[in-house]
Amino acid sequence: MSPIKNKISQLFKSKKLNVFVLFFIISLTILILSKLSQNYQGTLVFKVKPTNAKETQVILNDTSNQLKITLDTYGFKWLRYAINKPTVEVDLESDVILKDSTLIWTEKKGFSNISKQFGKNVKVVNVNPDSLIFRYDVNQIKKIPVKTDFNITYAQGFNTLDNVKVNPDSIKIIGPASLLKDINYVKTKHKDFKDLKSNVNTLVDLVVDSISNDVKIEANKVQFKIEVSKFTEGIVTLPITIVNVPDHIKINYFPKQLTVKYATTIDNFNSISEEDFKIECDYKNSKNKSYLIPKIVTKPNNIKNVRLQEQQIEFIITQQ
Repeated sequence: MSPIKNKISQLFKSKKLNVFVLFFIISLTILILSKLSQNYQGTLVFKVKPTNAKETQVILNDTSNQLKITLDTYGFKWLRYAINKPTVEVDLESDVILKDSTLIWTEKKGFSNISKQFGKNVKVVNVNPDSLIFRYDVNQIKKIPVKTDFNITYAQGFNTLDNVKVNPDSIKIIGPASLLKDINYVKTKHKDFKDLKSNVNTLVDLVVDSISNDVKIEANKVQFKIEVSKFTEGIVTLPITIVNVPDHIKINYFPKQLTVKYATTIDNFNSISEEDFKIECDYKNSKNKSYLIPKIVTKPNNIKNVRLQEQQIEFIITQQ
């Protein structure tokens, strides 16, 4: 070890140095405490938080509002403001003047409330600027539909008779008219429901990130329920009814009956009969055509995927 390094090592091991460092720390602590216990006057920038707005008013965000406040207080208080971000509250009920669509806070009206927020040991010397302007709008209520963003597939042989919907299917939003006018619906978060074999009953989040914080939303989740059942195919053969044929015309058409195929749950299958269906062709829609278009005008509610075997009925006029 070199002579210099050896001397440094011996110095750190010396009891005299340890005593010196200890006394230095004690002296420094006493000096800091002494300074912190003395009074100082200085200016700090405070963020402004508006309070006590009327229920009918929405204060529009304005991050530019701040107050430069000159304080006279002892050092410990200054240390607190240095550590925490300073904020003061401005009372929009008692300390403002209403003018057009703005609320004007003035030092003359609000100085007392500002001073109270600092306590007895802090003297507010000055507040700058002497006025602040808060823009506001009037609350409105708007009801908007909820649009689902689901990808639903069923396992083979399974399906549902339910329509894909959520509860509630619309929600209320409350806020300034200027913000509500462009909000026409809200979507659910995208969700995949794959190879379903059983019922679904779950909460789904709404996508509200793009909606301003100044708009209150009635709900941020909706309930999605769907009943999944085992399905089977049914077939019925039905007679065709021709309507709106003029009295002076007789027609002959073919075929006289049509086969209808549909899907339904196994539980509902035995309750469905031919009497639950009706097929019609409207002669008025056959102008300049040699065929009629069959339509199912009556069918039960507990079926889906209904389809006709034939899409056209040939006809001829036999008597005029």
